[in-house]
Amino acid sequence: MLELEGIIEKIIFRNDENGYTVAKFFTEEESITIVGNSFEISEDASYKILGDFTYHKKFGQQFAFTSIKREDPKGKKQIIKYLSNGMIPYIGEKMAEKIVDAFGDDTLDILEKNPQRLLEIEGIGRKKFGKIARALEKNMSLRKILLYFSNFNISTNMALKIYKVYEEDSINIIKENPYDLIENVKGLSFKKADEIAQTLGMSKKSEMRKIAGVKYILQRANLEGHTFLPLDILVASANKILDISIDDLRDLIVNLSFQKNFYVEKIDDDFNCYYAPFLRAENFVAGRLNELNIDFKENIDLDEKILEIEDERKIKLAPSQRDAVKKSLDHGVFLITGGPGTGKTTTLKVLLDVFESMDKKIKLAAPTGRAAKKMKESTGRDAQTLHKLLEINFKDDENISFDPVDLDCDLLIVDEMSMVDIMLMEEMLRSIKQGMRLILVGDPDQLPSVGAGNVLRDIIDSNLFARVNLSEIFRQEEESLIIKNAHLINEGREPILNKKDFFMIFEDGENKAVEIIKDLVAKRLPDFYGIESSDIEVLTPMKKGPVGTENLNKILRDLLNKSSEKLEVFGKTFALNDRVMQIKNNYELEGVLENDFYREASKGVFNGDMGRVSEIDREEKSLSVTFDGQRVVKYMAEDLDELKLSYAMTIHKSQGSEFPVVIIPVFWAPPMLLTRNLIYTAITRAEKLVVVVGKYEYLLQMIKNNKTRKRYSNLKFKLRDVHEKTNE
Repeated sequence: MLELEGIIEKIIFRNDENGYTVAKFFTEEESITIVGNSFEISEDASYKILGDFTYHKKFGQQFAFTSIKREDPKGKKQIIKYLSNGMIPYIGEKMAEKIVDAFGDDTLDILEKNPQRLLEIEGIGRKKFGKIARALEKNMSLRKILLYFSNFNISTNMALKIYKVYEEDSINIIKENPYDLIENVKGLSFKKADEIAQTLGMSKKSEMRKIAGVKYILQRANLEGHTFLPLDILVASANKILDISIDDLRDLIVNLSFQKNFYVEKIDDDFNCYYAPFLRAENFVAGRLNELNIDFKENIDLDEKILEIEDERKIKLAPSQRDAVKKSLDHGVFLITGGPGTGKTTTLKVLLDVFESMDKKIKLAAPTGRAAKKMKESTGRDAQTLHKLLEINFKDDENISFDPVDLDCDLLIVDEMSMVDIMLMEEMLRSIKQGMRLILVGDPDQLPSVGAGNVLRDIIDSNLFARVNLSEIFRQEEESLIIKNAHLINEGREPILNKKDFFMIFEDGENKAVEIIKDLVAKRLPDFYGIESSDIEVLTPMKKGPVGTENLNKILRDLLNKSSEKLEVFGKTFALNDRVMQIKNNYELEGVLENDFYREASKGVFNGDMGRVSEIDREEKSLSVTFDGQRVVKYMAEDLDELKLSYAMTIHKSQGSEFPVVIIPVFWAPPMLLTRNLIYTAITRAEKLVVVVGKYEYLLQMIKNNKTRKRYSNLKFKLRDVHEKTNE
């Protein structure tokens, strides 16, 4: 058995299922190929590996490792690699070489204990030194933590997430209670926390482990859209990961109900298990919506006013549109629903004209920046994201707490309501004063919100609130097959293919489909339709596989962005002009909205916001992203794990967005991803053209599969319960 020390230069291949990795390993003497199983391996990190050389008849000599352990970098080349890995501002490869030439093997020790000596290095003045010193302090702490975490086979990306939560306390937290990570670090599983606990010698029978297992199942349920789990399902799921008796689990859950963040609600013979914030949100939303749902009487000749507006706008409302405008004046809470092309925008314009003629103050909002921008463009009125409207500025995404704002308006209209989850709905309703009107607009056949709850569907199904569903298609077949096919699919019927603006390219092989998509994006569609590649978005059901987002983003970036100006931090690379997406709410990131007329500072970037990398500062190890063509947000190295490439995105992430052209790969996927509302959502994201690439049998499977995953949500029943009690 041989022992080698070196640094990972490049990860060539990794299987995320079993950790099997092929990488280039740089020792002081040579660069070799290593193979073995490890989830922890990261580029630009130093390791000690045990194993033997083997010979592969296709790939030649390789070193097969049986154990791998992270080490402090040693020797000039490794230390230079470590210092220039992207986490320390103003230290690139050349500056790192100067530092190591000056301090030799003592470099890391000097940087940790006596960093002022960096002022001896040519090119480092006091201003630069201040920023370098602050980054070094963080980096040295992080280095110790990464070394400690390597004992548990925790990946560098996960270690960075842990460090962002706990900072210098990370090691102590893990030693005291590794299960604490599950609740506070996104993406860390119970299985991984359990492995850490076993390595530390903790008992599998410990109360700490049992409680963590139950909470983990409930947390996973919330992430999958449920506001609660029935007791029996929670018990059965916890039993699978904890392997303890059903009776013991029931007793444990009963005892857990005495904790402040866990609650068991009894309704008739059912026991429903909640995290307290979701129960509070459901109860508040049910009560507040009922309070707001009062009748209004306005002194206005509405028929005359609508005729006047129709004449001014040179339009003629359909009966259902006219009905929607009229009823909007009569109710405190009112719903306007309908699919694409059914006239929701025209209805809103007339409705807004009516209320403005009555001197009513109106605010418009939507859940995402792109949806708010679309609302503003279509109505000709200002629209904001709900987060901005409500002035949400807290960083803890799961336990948002905020002071209700004074909306100072008579009417709030919220578009894309299918995207609003129960927590955001609660925040919105806390800022709506009694006597205000609330109009909710959306398409109930779209995918439900990413966050927990099924708000729009529950409100509709409660049958307590006035609603007009617009069903007449105003953009006729001769104008748009996208609209026609969206409605056909929504009815479970086969679409009309290969005419006008809706095409399908039949292909059985996923790898061949990737080549077709590349050709479509780079050449065929731009040449034939005269559109920019930047107007084309690939929407796919999955993240993994040849036609998953991870693979497509790498391929399309290499194809479409030839910029040599890049920033690489811990193996993650961004290039100037890259299309990127924010993947979590961050209420602290600061941005500047700037145009020819004004400059405004603002806080917060939100899950799903899309932009372009507009500036890269390799010295400072930062980049700037411009969102919606105006708002510029600066990202430091530690924030880059919140950005992903967006040349391709999952259909779920596309909610609330519209793109001129959409390409949709359709191949085998888990049944939960081959559903009608998924393909319907993807198609309705396109403004001008849809191109489906793949197997027709899977497109048919999606159309026929009208099963939606059950979401455990009690809002519908609570709305009815509150209504009955207040009307007894």
